[in-house]
Amino acid sequence: MERIDISDDRRVADLVEAVERGDEVVIVRDGVVVAAVVAPTPPAVVPESRRFDLAGLERFHAKHPMPHFEQSWSDVIREMRDENDH
Repeated sequence: MERIDISDDRRVADLVEAVERGDEVVIVRDGVVVAAVVAPTPPAVVPESRRFDLAGLERFHAKHPMPHFEQSWSDVIREMRDENDH
C-alpha cells in the first residue's frame, strides 16, 4: 500500500479533510473511476455484557462433567428415540 504524506500536496490534505467530514472521495482519470477514498470503519465493539465468558464455561464443566458412555453418541440418541417411540 502506498502512503502519501499530507504535507506533500495541498490537494491530498483537502481530500483527507473531505473524508474526515464523512464524504467519500472518488478519484477519476480520463473519466474513469480509479479509486475511492473513504474513512476506515471503526472496529466493532462488543459490550462487556455480550462477551463470551470462557472462564464461566470452564467452571460449569468442572462442576458438571460430561457423562461417559460405552457406546457412541449416535447409538445413545438412537436408543433415546426408540424409547420415546414406545
